[in-house]
Amino acid sequence: MSTASVRSPASSRKQPLAGRILSILGAFVIRWRRYRASRALAGLSDYMLKDMGVSSGEIDPLVGGSPAYRTDRGDDDADA
Repeated sequence: MSTASVRSPASSRKQPLAGRILSILGAFVIRWRRYRASRALAGLSDYMLKDMGVSSGEIDPLVGGSPAYRTDRGDDDADA
């Protein structure tokens, strides 16, 4: 009779503690940078934002990396 080993989900995706800490730290840094950029843009006047082609309602999606503003989609010519 053969015995089958049963793995728990946690054991199949083991990651060293240092790796997990670095992942969490990296996510925090990205979130902090987005927050700072959002606050910096929010501090600009509507005139300055318009000069850059951004409205005040677009700041959060723009800084948050919304797919609507990504330049790597490959359809840059679509809106021309």
